[in-house]
Amino acid sequence: MYYPAFEVPFVGGPTLIAVIAITHVFIAHFAVGAGLFNAIVETHALRRDRPLLRQFLHDYSRVIVLLPFILGAVTGVGIWFSIALVAPRATSLLIHNFVWAWAIEWVCFLVEIAAGYVYYYSWDRLSPRRHAAVGWIYAVAAWMSLFVINGIITFMLTPGDWSDRRAAGDYSGAFWTGLFNPTFLPSLLLRSVSCLALAGIFVCVVVNVVPRYSREERTTIIHTASHFLVPLVLMVPAAMWYLGQVPASARGLAFGGAAAMSLFFIFGLTCSVLLAVYAYVALVRKRGYVSLETSLLLAAMAFIATGSMEYVREGIRKPYVVRGYLWSNEIANQPAELARLNAEGVLAHAPWIAPADRRARADRLTRGRWMFDVQCAKCHTIDGLNGVAPLIAGWPRDLIRYNLDHLDKLKGFMPPVVGTPQEKDDLADWLFRLNPVHHEPTASPLASGVEGQRR
Repeated sequence: MYYPAFEVPFVGGPTLIAVIAITHVFIAHFAVGAGLFNAIVETHALRRDRPLLRQFLHDYSRVIVLLPFILGAVTGVGIWFSIALVAPRATSLLIHNFVWAWAIEWVCFLVEIAAGYVYYYSWDRLSPRRHAAVGWIYAVAAWMSLFVINGIITFMLTPGDWSDRRAAGDYSGAFWTGLFNPTFLPSLLLRSVSCLALAGIFVCVVVNVVPRYSREERTTIIHTASHFLVPLVLMVPAAMWYLGQVPASARGLAFGGAAAMSLFFIFGLTCSVLLAVYAYVALVRKRGYVSLETSLLLAAMAFIATGSMEYVREGIRKPYVVRGYLWSNEIANQPAELARLNAEGVLAHAPWIAPADRRARADRLTRGRWMFDVQCAKCHTIDGLNGVAPLIAGWPRDLIRYNLDHLDKLKGFMPPVVGTPQEKDDLADWLFRLNPVHHEPTASPLASGVEGQRR
């Protein structure tokens, strides 16, 4: 509310973030997994004298340069751009609380990029052992980048006693308890397994695209890659471990409390297990062959699994951005702030949305629209994705107004509506007008005044 409003018509800000973030996570996980794959397989190829594998790694390293280093960088910038516009207060909190963690992550990222380029361009310039050492530098730096980012991401759902330490002035303790929070380890396991699996799947794609390999050579390379998919069977126990560490209300959303959340959770786990079973039975045991079409199907299943699990991770955090501290509408769940906003009004603290020189002469519907922009537009559009108009279609004005007073009690995944009674009246009147067929809101004391304005 202290920042300008950013509106994405029909799609909505959260969907914009989700599209960019899921794409980036998919690419970033591949970058980490590909680094580990190349380091492990090149070391194995040198010890067992397997030139075919080293030749393929040469071709595979080109994909690392083209996909993660270009598209990963672009989508990474896209995440920062979109979250800074849609959720600026939450973004500011993450930056300020984890400034040293971000610094560490950026150093790891720079080492990763530098090592990746050296790795790609030094196949014929370094000795095999030194080249493999560069591969390990890339792999470790990439995984350490994931390590740090994982702590910041999991903090948003399970911050532990971060808020209490911060309130007490123990900023060092708040940093460490926030970074190494209750879901840090299970999430790190989930992401590491995902990284390895994506690396193996992309091997199947690349080996079918490069024309130099015979059918027998492709089968050998695919068999090597298939071992990196087998750990996907750990997804189920790791997911149960992860959900066991989250608050009960968040866990309930994944286990039936929200149908979409439950379905995506099932999709993610099912795709992961099917990929693991296929890799073990068809590729490891039977040394089967994967065509280009099948490998692209496996990649699509992996993308669905990644997107589904990211959607669940974000969704079960509702109604918070940072659980227990900052609601999804970017109003802090802090007694002092809530008391001030309820007494003085939300719009008085939203200068970019409700300028002071316009508030005094604004009509009730304008003020209602401002209230929507401040408290609802972070998650809802008007009539697009997650649109509020279809959700209240046919509701009488009194029912809308009652919901505004008890929203967090009626729907546990929604934050409370904050503000003065007059501001809630204005929001109720504006929401009521969204109905395609409506009657005048006779329950509102302002109804007669608007009728006069209309005449």
